[in-house]
Amino acid sequence: RSDVPTLFLSECVMVYMQALHGDSIISWASSAVPDAPSAFIVYEQTNPNDPFGKVMVDNLMRRGCPLLSIHDYPTLAAQQDRYTDRGWDKVVAFDMNSVYDKHLDIKDVERIQRLELLDEFEEWHLIQAHYFLLVATRTPSAENDTKAEQSEWVNEIPIFLAKTAKIDGDCLPHAT
Repeated sequence: RSDVPTLFLSECVMVYMQALHGDSIISWASSAVPDAPSAFIVYEQTNPNDPFGKVMVDNLMRRGCPLLSIHDYPTLAAQQDRYTDRGWDKVVAFDMNSVYDKHLDIKDVERIQRLELLDEFEEWHLIQAHYFLLVATRTPSAENDTKAEQSEWVNEIPIFLAKTAKIDGDCLPHAT
């Protein structure tokens, strides 16, 4: 139905596709629900060009799981542009270090740190710098001002509200 608020989820999917196929899905999703708000939440790999990223890409390639579009959209900014260029109104992306450091409740972070699952957090932070969370939203077209106004809540998803007023290199709010 085109009038029901819809959430699209993608966990390590788009990066394994050729860019043109992933781009087609992103475009389709942005127009699939024209009469209601929608959101697209994505979690996948990024930063293929630094030393760790090169090893990550090579490792997955040798295992028969090539990251087919990672070089087409290698950065958070490129990912944000990818979604805004394909019809999403508002897009934010954070690497997982930023999510951990700035967007989780401090009590949860303290609880996680007490678990001591890792002796050394340096490697964990290195891995987290190569994964990101992206949230893209759109509201119905402005042709129906009432419907668009009633749908504005979708742009108030909590990740949009956290630290987006300050651009600090890893939190890049992006809107068209």
